[in-house]
Amino acid sequence: MNHYIGFDRNSICSSCTQNTVSCNCCRDGATGPTGPTGPTGPAGGPTGPTGATGATGATGPMGLIGPRGVTWATGATGATGAQGPAGAQGTVGAQGPIGAKGPTGADGATGATGATGPAGLSVTGVTGPTGPTGITGPTGPTGDAGAAGATGATGPTGPTGDAGAVGATGATGPTGATGATGTVTPAAAVADATSAADIVTQFNTLLANMRAAGLLST
Repeated sequence: MNHYIGFDRNSICSSCTQNTVSCNCCRDGATGPTGPTGPTGPAGGPTGPTGATGATGATGPMGLIGPRGVTWATGATGATGAQGPAGAQGTVGAQGPIGAKGPTGADGATGATGATGPAGLSVTGVTGPTGPTGITGPTGPTGDAGAAGATGATGPTGPTGDAGAVGATGATGPTGATGATGTVTPAAAVADATSAADIVTQFNTLLANMRAAGLLST
């Protein structure tokens, strides 16, 4: 009976020690069921040296462009920095063009009259052409102010104006302090009138008594 070390393409026949694919002694009957997996064998020999690095592969196609990022709001403006030191003085610029001609100055003062020359020959020459009109001289200074005129007569009095509107009533002043209690001197008594004839007499007597008591002015 043949015994197998395995049933895959790399299995070895236990009788002829050949691969079971090419072994003729292992083809007697139908292949039996797969046996259970044996225990893991001991680890192999030491790890071999690292192989040479392979050539760099071709660059892959460019990936898709990612979505646009969120635009953030502009930050607040920072504080103004300190003023820098003054720069060096620049070179002197080129001279500017000559300015426009100024206005003509005022005429000079008339020179003194020269001495009279000797009398010339009395030969009348041809009259020369009329010369051009001279430039108008400057305006003379302003004269002094004249004396003040006499004061005019006073005009007639104007009509009386309309009466002004009545002003608003002022606020009531504070109440004055209470005066001392006065002493009233009673007037002398007068008898009652008894008839129409003595009414005037009794009334005049009453007035006289009131004046004497200071209750009625004289």
